[in-house]
Amino acid sequence: MASSVAPVSSQAILLPVTAFVSVLLSIIPLVLHCKNRNVAASSLILWYILLNIFNITNALIWPTDDIDSWWDGKGLCDFEVKVMIASYVAIPGTLVCIFRTLAQVLDTSRANLVPTQSQRWWNHAVVLSFCAIAPVVAMLTHYVYQSNRYILYAIAGCLNNYDRSWVTLVLAWIWPLIICLIAGYYCVIVLHRLTKYRSQFGDILQSANSNLTKSRFMRLFLIAFIMLWAIIPVQTYVVASNIIVTQPWHSYSWSVAHPPDWNEVIKVPVEGHVFYDRWIPVASGYMFFIFFGSGRDAFVMYRAILGFLGFGNCFTSLQTSSANGSSASGSLGSRAKLLFNRRWTTTARAYSNNSADASRSPHDYHDIEKDAVSPGEQSKWRSRYGLRWFLRGRPSAPSRETAIPLRHMAEQTTTIRTNAWAGVSQSRGSSDHGAAPLPDDYIRVKQVIKQESELHV
Repeated sequence: MASSVAPVSSQAILLPVTAFVSVLLSIIPLVLHCKNRNVAASSLILWYILLNIFNITNALIWPTDDIDSWWDGKGLCDFEVKVMIASYVAIPGTLVCIFRTLAQVLDTSRANLVPTQSQRWWNHAVVLSFCAIAPVVAMLTHYVYQSNRYILYAIAGCLNNYDRSWVTLVLAWIWPLIICLIAGYYCVIVLHRLTKYRSQFGDILQSANSNLTKSRFMRLFLIAFIMLWAIIPVQTYVVASNIIVTQPWHSYSWSVAHPPDWNEVIKVPVEGHVFYDRWIPVASGYMFFIFFGSGRDAFVMYRAILGFLGFGNCFTSLQTSSANGSSASGSLGSRAKLLFNRRWTTTARAYSNNSADASRSPHDYHDIEKDAVSPGEQSKWRSRYGLRWFLRGRPSAPSRETAIPLRHMAEQTTTIRTNAWAGVSQSRGSSDHGAAPLPDDYIRVKQVIKQESELHV
């Protein structure tokens, strides 16, 4: 009869409900990071989703303090305590990988056009070490200081019990704090480089070999920054309080750490209260949605989901939005085609300039862009060489760019080459106003290194 009248506290209802909503809100950010191949951020979201699932199941299985009617949790709790031990080092480890990646993006002293194979392998090894290997090692060493199978609390569910010795400090409590300090080190580096290169921030991101834009970079940095500086004080408090509570320590002994009654499950009522650390995964899911679930990419995904569910037939605005989303998705190919057209024009311009230089005098600074081909000749080239499909996206307005047919171009290969172009520039505010004028206008030359794609003629 006691189980039928045992009250269910408000926190026993609030925790699973908010945790369930947190899981739902974390799905879209998880999908977006998986699409961008951001392993560290995806792992961070997955760990918090798993902890929220534990919050839901535990609060539903043990909602009251009626310990006589409780299930002993064997099997489920054995799994949960191992995963929670792994999460204590995995979550700070993902923050290390996030800050390290952001620091590498802003590292102008070691910027590479394409990372070498050894650099890629090293980056993969670092991510694998912090996100997978370290949590597995933590789970394997857990049995060394596990003083009993687990402790069962109302609402919160399964918790670990630690041996009162220095081994617990060395193998369990200290490592999350150490990993957080490593993440803090990389965080300071990112802050320093953001301050140092704030005027060139956009250019650095464009030249870096990453999928990060300004918005993605800052959102990822801010959420990792908030989490890190929230976890460091909590971990410091946990380590200090555990050391104080477990005093006096005894010398480590396997028989003492694993007594004959080691398999006994300790059940503890909580009078309707929930441990504070159970709310951290819940809050994290809402933070993921605020930072990553309200962006442009997320809204495109929301529209696609609603259209797939058939809401586009009910709301015409969704059909319009879906069309806009499709055009936005297709704009990536258009931009790539436009970029290739620009590279083709720049290469043609440089080739024509090099050919013309052989017949010109050394002091002839004639601008090649002034030799525009007439529209009739362009149409003739298009019909002769089948370039209608290639030049379809080019503007029909008059242009100063020179179109060179493919028969005048050398066969290109995948190589790193330097293209140069020149333009007439009048310098305002120059200190050479009093000097004698040059015979021709001042020529400003700019070089850009590009990796040309292979083109077979």
